[in-house]
Formats: sequence, C-alpha cells, structure tokens
Amino acid sequence: MGYDISADRLLLHTIQTEEAFEGLLSDGVLVPDISRAEPLHADAYDWMFRQMAARLPTAGDGAIWLWAQIRRRELVELCRLSSGEVLLTCRVPRKRVLLSHFGDWHSVLNRTPHVLELPGESDEDYGARLDCIFDDVDARILAAGVPRDAGYRHWPVALRTELEQSWEFVLEPVNYGRYESWQATVHCLREDDVVEAVRIER
Repeated sequence: MGYDISADRLLLHTIQTEEAFEGLLSDGVLVPDISRAEPLHADAYDWMFRQMAARLPTAGDGAIWLWAQIRRRELVELCRLSSGEVLLTCRVPRKRVLLSHFGDWHSVLNRTPHVLELPGESDEDYGARLDCIFDDVDARILAAGVPRDAGYRHWPVALRTELEQSWEFVLEPVNYGRYESWQATVHCLREDDVVEAVRIER
C-alpha cells in the first residue's frame, strides 16, 4: 500500500471513533484520550510515553496509535471489526513519529526481556535459553521480596533497567527485515495530516 518507513513523511492508518473524528474536524487536532488506555498495560504505555518524550520533538500526554506498515488483508479485517468508526489515512512527518515493531512490542506488554536468537541457534535451543532467562527474571523478583504480579515500578531497579534496554531494540527498523508489521505513535494528529477519511459502515 505504498508504505516506506524510511520516508520523510510516513503513510499511516488509524481507526478512530466517530466522536474523535468529529473532534479533529472541529478542533483541527486530535489528542489522545488517556482514559481509554488499558490499565492492564499501564507499565508498557508508560515506557512508550517515556521513549516518545526522549526521542520526539513534540510533547503531550499519551499517544495516538497508528499502523505504519501492515498487510492489506489485516487492515481490512480490523476495519470489519470496527463498524461505525472512521479509518484515517495520514501522511505525518517522520520526525513526529516513533515507530515500534508490532510483534516484538509484546515483550514490552508482557514485561519480559526481548531476547534475540543467536546465529545458528535451533528453535529448541532458543526456547530452552528463553526459559532460563525468564526463570532468572522471576527469581530476581522473588529475591527482592516482590510478588511477580506486583506493579512493575516495584521490581528491582537493575532488572527494570535491563528489560527496558532490551526493549529499545524494537524501536529500530534497521534491526528487522523489509516485510515486518510496524506500528506508530504520535503525540497528536493534525487536520492537515489526514489525506483521507472513510466511515466504516455498520
């Protein structure tokens, strides 16, 4: 669909509520509604917001999420699940966008290390090594006297630092192949970022 995540202006898609779209038309800008964020993933969102604050020239609370590279059939399926909402196609300057790898973003959501496969490593060996790493994380949390399901901010500082450093890998397109799925976050969308709006019929 013409995606080029190295371009100066990125082709992005986002599905927004009718109310959000009307607000964009009336105000000229769409800002995140942080009350809609999933509480279960508050730690992951906090990390992403800190990365945006450090890496982008813009500022704001929360993030608007968009697709920067997705297969057409997957976008069509998302639209089928979003009747009554609005599909926005946008062109946003790259400098205002933080990209993240969609699949590996789940390491952040799950509060687990992002672990790379070693050259020549079999799936079985990688799985075994991954289990050892995850067991080590659990042991370090337990040794600190913190329940595994306690808030991330209560985990040992050194462990959190290690995890967050591993997650930075998912923000760099050069670490991946050409056909990966990429999501994008921005502090706001401006009316002139939008090149097309399509209401998804109920």
